[in-house]
Amino acid sequence: MTLFNLSIYNLAALFIFNTLVLVASVKIVVDTANSKLHAQYFVHSIFIFSLSFFSMQILAEIGTGRLYIAKPMVDLPVYLFIIYDLFLCVLEIIFAISFIKTKNSVIGKNSIKESMDNLPDGICFSKLDGTPILVNRVMQDISYAVFGNMLVNDIVCAEDIKNNNIKKDARILQKDPLVIEALGDIWQIQIVLHENVRETLAYKITLEWGLYQEIEEKNRQIEKINRSLKEYQKNVAEYTRQKEILQAKVKIHDKIGQSLIYFKRYLDMDKKTKEDRDKLINLWMESLVMLNEKENFLSENDDSSKNEAKFEKLISTAKDIGVAVHLDGEIPRDEGDLNLLVDIVHEALNNAIRHGQAKNIWITLQEGDLNIHCKIRNDGILSKEPIKEKGGLKNIHQRIKSFGGKMNIELNPQFTLDLSWPKGGNYDL
Repeated sequence: MTLFNLSIYNLAALFIFNTLVLVASVKIVVDTANSKLHAQYFVHSIFIFSLSFFSMQILAEIGTGRLYIAKPMVDLPVYLFIIYDLFLCVLEIIFAISFIKTKNSVIGKNSIKESMDNLPDGICFSKLDGTPILVNRVMQDISYAVFGNMLVNDIVCAEDIKNNNIKKDARILQKDPLVIEALGDIWQIQIVLHENVRETLAYKITLEWGLYQEIEEKNRQIEKINRSLKEYQKNVAEYTRQKEILQAKVKIHDKIGQSLIYFKRYLDMDKKTKEDRDKLINLWMESLVMLNEKENFLSENDDSSKNEAKFEKLISTAKDIGVAVHLDGEIPRDEGDLNLLVDIVHEALNNAIRHGQAKNIWITLQEGDLNIHCKIRNDGILSKEPIKEKGGLKNIHQRIKSFGGKMNIELNPQFTLDLSWPKGGNYDL
């Protein structure tokens, strides 16, 4: 079958196929003309275009019946024409692959611009008078977001920044070095002067700026704390002096109060011996010595060894005036717990002797993982009236409560204080 004998449908199919081949050849000619890599690529593309145009012209003349170039091809078998078209397709594919490889391996006039446009930061090269030579896409976007127009002069932009002549959506966060907010990000602008070129860089520092602001906020908090500490240091000396004076007053009050209670106990004795008088005199002498040596009391520390000595002295003094103290359990090892126990036992002894005329006092101590339990029981005379917390009992309750502890009073069968408090606390405060 020849081309001239083809049906109108088959001829149309060949025409469409050759049209596609011709369009591809035109695209190749345009690309080679724009690339300007080598002249031979352009010449080859023109040759391929001529072959494609030749086949299209033959089909067009056969379709219209006006035969000029196609007259010698009327009796050409169809399969030879199809082979010719396939040859053109293969030739165009081979040429396109070769052209693309060469184009990718050679830097063209747009290669540098395309590479710069893919950078995440803004960059601009301009003449010394500010006229742009090369500006990437990010820098143009920043210019439009800050000034409302594309970058046309680098020096003019610098003057607008200096005069704060920018859009409302943009903000100047810092001027030295220049930091601006635009496009939802933070940018640091840096200018580098070369011999004949002015280079302007815009670095994206959104993450770094956020961390910088956090550090600044922490520094402000630290400065505030430092000011508070300095103010606190000014009051430390006065606080320490008042604390020492208060401790001395408490010790003097307790010692003299204890002496008065024991003196009353002595007066109530039916039989008074010389030994009892000597013990009472020694107790008063200790009180007088304490008054004369108040500086030693001001500087005295409630360490563990001194607290143990005070506890033993307390029990020994009670025994001297006829009150037996029975201890069940071990005294706490913690300095604060032991100091609290000494004060509680002191108040309990005074209260039992003064109000109940007790002869025996039982102290039961139990130390758990978190709390210390203490029971103080005496055989004194029970009051017929309801017991009110005042004086010594009030002092014990207030102190134990301030440390997070509890105090209960039991009257059956004997007067008993049931105490508990968290172990190892800071009792100094």
